[in-house]
Amino acid sequence: MIYRPAAYAFFALMMVCSVAADARPAADAALSSEADLSGYWQQGDGQVVHFTQDGSSLTSRYRERSANNDEGDIDFTATVHGNLIYGAHRGPFSRTMQRKCALQIWVGMGLTLSDDGTELAGFRGDRIVDLKTCSAENSDTVKLVYKRLADFDPVQ
Repeated sequence: MIYRPAAYAFFALMMVCSVAADARPAADAALSSEADLSGYWQQGDGQVVHFTQDGSSLTSRYRERSANNDEGDIDFTATVHGNLIYGAHRGPFSRTMQRKCALQIWVGMGLTLSDDGTELAGFRGDRIVDLKTCSAENSDTVKLVYKRLADFDPVQ
């Protein structure tokens, strides 16, 4: 039982690595990211997130507090490789679930940048987590779409 948190962390890392190992860039994609994805993006559900890019490292953070997250909470952390983005996405679990079963809320994700650089589309894993035991079962993937907000004013 004392090794359970370490085992969960190991399994989460393996899940993310399996997504990364399967990611293949387009034939004409550069080995490093040429596009700067920093800025505001809108998720398919209307939530606005802020992307920060440092080289090939990309982090998405929530702009506003909502039922499942605080302002500044991480939406995902990822690696940019040409037009592919792959990494770990924080599942949309309740605050109670996040506190109790923190290691279970991270799932693998993969996105593809559109040719014009204005949309990211792909998937993330999903899980059914038992709040009593924090045991998890993988379930169907969930579609992800992010659209760049070119003229977004964060003061609004």
